[in-house]
Amino acid sequence: MDANQFSDLLKRYRLGTCTEEERTWVESWYNKRRNNIYNPLTNEEELLTGERIYGNVMSVLTFENRKNVVPLWRQPRVWWVAAGTILLMATAGYFVINNKSVETKTVKTTTPVVQPMAIPGGNKAVLTLADGSSIVLDSAANGALTKQGATTVMKKQDGELVYKTNGKTGKQAIAWNTVSTPRGGQYQIVLPDGTRVWLNALTALHFPASFSGDERRVGLSGEAYFEVAKNDKMPFRVSVVPQPSTAGGLPQALPGGEERAMVEVLGTHFNVKAYNDEAAIRTTLLEGAVKMSGSKGQYLMKPGQQARVGRDGKMSLDENADVDEAVAWKNGRFQFNEADVETVMRDIARWYDVTIEYTGKVPAEKFEGEIPRNSSITEVFKILELSNVHCKIEGKKITVLP
Repeated sequence: MDANQFSDLLKRYRLGTCTEEERTWVESWYNKRRNNIYNPLTNEEELLTGERIYGNVMSVLTFENRKNVVPLWRQPRVWWVAAGTILLMATAGYFVINNKSVETKTVKTTTPVVQPMAIPGGNKAVLTLADGSSIVLDSAANGALTKQGATTVMKKQDGELVYKTNGKTGKQAIAWNTVSTPRGGQYQIVLPDGTRVWLNALTALHFPASFSGDERRVGLSGEAYFEVAKNDKMPFRVSVVPQPSTAGGLPQALPGGEERAMVEVLGTHFNVKAYNDEAAIRTTLLEGAVKMSGSKGQYLMKPGQQARVGRDGKMSLDENADVDEAVAWKNGRFQFNEADVETVMRDIARWYDVTIEYTGKVPAEKFEGEIPRNSSITEVFKILELSNVHCKIEGKKITVLP
């Protein structure tokens, strides 16, 4: 089989027009690759590389079945950029493996320096308990992690952190906990009152192990989506305190710093974006009603609205907010609506754990569309290039070129 025949076979596989025998051959080709005699990679490198190539191939081959995903900038040629790249990788791999008749020579080599790679984020977080001890949640075993008074902290099989209380809190000191996600991390928590919280990358949530008194108060830095359990007698309040990250990559411990906004609810669904490097704190309401307050005003919000608090404390209200854009991260997507380059790059930097640098003038292009957050960083920047934004990738450093 020559290069053209191999390329045609992969195209027919994607279109679903190949025979059953050809489909079986394509799907077994990758598995045979690992066990081939010709393999210049170590077992660990081969496993990592193979998984990434296989994941990329399968994501591209099933691209047309993603009913809820619209390619970024909605351009049909985006498919051919991604497919062409992966097809080239697959074709090259095929001929390296199957061209066994070529004579090889043993040469002296040196071990190359492997740079860290920028990969999509995942479920990663650290739980800091009231006594200052910490638990790395992504590596902790499932089941009961610790007990604080009447509350048991559990890690479920799906990675969710759940606080379960027996309801008999009595008179005891409040044990404050903090869950922090690093760059490239996300996590989901069920608070003692049943409120569900999704944490985006570089976020810290500060909360008590059990709620008591006349309110349920938590502290937030970063971005989180809340589904608040209804309790008319105990309003739920989010104290928003944006914090810079520490050298370890986690937000600074809460509480601390100056409160810049307060979100008060009884039972509702909303998203708060409050990063230290953003120009404003944004609260987007999906369901119910919330009151957002700043140092210079407040708004009683309705579903579909977004309230903003600027660095100077001034507030504004968008009565027709793009709700889908605000919660796209929770649903596994990047989504942009007329976003500038720096906004796009900030989201990419947090999720892929990379640093962003600019050489010369920042491109003035605006972006609209969406892309899955499990896409490789290479796929993301190939799409950016279609909109005339050119980047250079070196390990975990992204340089935006003029």
